[in-house]
Amino acid sequence: MDISSGLAQASRWMTYRTLIVAAGVSLFWVPLHAQEKEPPNILTSVKALKCRFPAATTATWKNGEVQAQTKTQEMLFTISEIDVTDGTAEFLGTAGRSYVTAVLSGWSMYFVESSVGQLNVTTVFAQEASPKKLKAVHSRHGYLQMQVGRYISEPSVSQNYGECEIQ
Repeated sequence: MDISSGLAQASRWMTYRTLIVAAGVSLFWVPLHAQEKEPPNILTSVKALKCRFPAATTATWKNGEVQAQTKTQEMLFTISEIDVTDGTAEFLGTAGRSYVTAVLSGWSMYFVESSVGQLNVTTVFAQEASPKKLKAVHSRHGYLQMQVGRYISEPSVSQNYGECEIQ
């Protein structure tokens, strides 16, 4: 056997080996890839939400120590006119109407409201708690320094747990 016929045989062997490996990979890759396909993100089409938060945790500082308390409640509000392209939404709660920033990031939508001494963030997850109701968390952080007589204000923080119904 001369060198050129040996190289031709080695080349054929490499071609067959490459084809076998490629066929094997395609047999396993296509089903695995098809299983990993993610469902569409429901949050991309949401335009309005009716939110309910029946549980909350609040925290206060007493003598420098944090004390947390969990309670039941009935916090309700709506978010409408949601436009993630412009990053805007309209928030309507017990304190009235306000305009908030809307951010879609991955599988969560965030609504951010900020005013002097206050930051509120509502996070809605692309995971159903029940049909058409998505898991959600609403957080409030605030502090306005003031003293009236012996009263000295403290930071106000809470996190509320519930769901938002797609409208």
